[in-house]
Amino acid sequence: MRLTLAQLEAFFWVAELGSIQLAARKLNVAQPTISLRLRDLEDAVGARLFERNGRGIRATESGLMLRHHAAAVLTGVDQIRAHAGAPDVSGVVRVGFAEGFAMVCLAPVLKALRSDYPMLRPELVVSMTSSLEKDLVDRRLDLAFLADPLGHHSLQQQPLGMQPIVWAAAPSWGLPAKVRPADLKSVPIITNPPPSPMYRQINDWFATAGLEPARLDICTSVALLSHLVAEGAAIGLLPAKMIEAEVDAGRIQVLKAVPEVKIGALYAVSGVGRQTSASVAVVKTVRKIVAALDYLVLPDPN
Repeated sequence: MRLTLAQLEAFFWVAELGSIQLAARKLNVAQPTISLRLRDLEDAVGARLFERNGRGIRATESGLMLRHHAAAVLTGVDQIRAHAGAPDVSGVVRVGFAEGFAMVCLAPVLKALRSDYPMLRPELVVSMTSSLEKDLVDRRLDLAFLADPLGHHSLQQQPLGMQPIVWAAAPSWGLPAKVRPADLKSVPIITNPPPSPMYRQINDWFATAGLEPARLDICTSVALLSHLVAEGAAIGLLPAKMIEAEVDAGRIQVLKAVPEVKIGALYAVSGVGRQTSASVAVVKTVRKIVAALDYLVLPDPN
């Protein structure tokens, strides 16, 4: 029996997700179709590829060997389709967005995806970088756009550019336009919890002067952080683009930091060997949107 690309695709996603149901949903086909393709593939290779594992299934030793080769074949095919501009990119793609980035860019990204890839069905998770990175490692996401991720051996990162961040405060604090760590040491600061990039950047900035902030309040929502800063509840280190409207309205004051705060980098992150035509299409669309919005600062090639 002839081995087909559809069989390899069904096999790979069942092995990846541990479920025929989830693979069928991922590929937008019926479960019996997935089961038939798996049976035909086992006949073609002459080996049993899966065994039951509680309520799910897992690859056998033969299946694990085939999975590596299937991933290479499917990655090659997907890259050919994506770079050829294939219009038939379809199915479910699970995408994570760091919240500060999502607040500015997610709406235009969704509009562009609907226009450019009408058969693509993104499932979105908006959260902190640290949570999204764990979801990628645990294979709950196919792709995520993260600010300064910690990195993991099972993940690959595509740099998109630098995301400017600034110290922000309500004018009612009466802080000077130019601030040093000693000026903010005793001011309440609101931040995402460790090990978030925001938490690390704040502590690294104070460490340049051998200091620690006296009070760090924790909040998991970047959107709420900007609201709390505008209300004068605390000051914060926030993405510059995210607070532009509040700055223009006079509700938030941008403080010039001395020394400068280390600028954050934005990455498109996916599992090693798990890039698909859908994830390539999403990255291509995000690149287009951030360029149109002038969201990122690109590194100087010199």
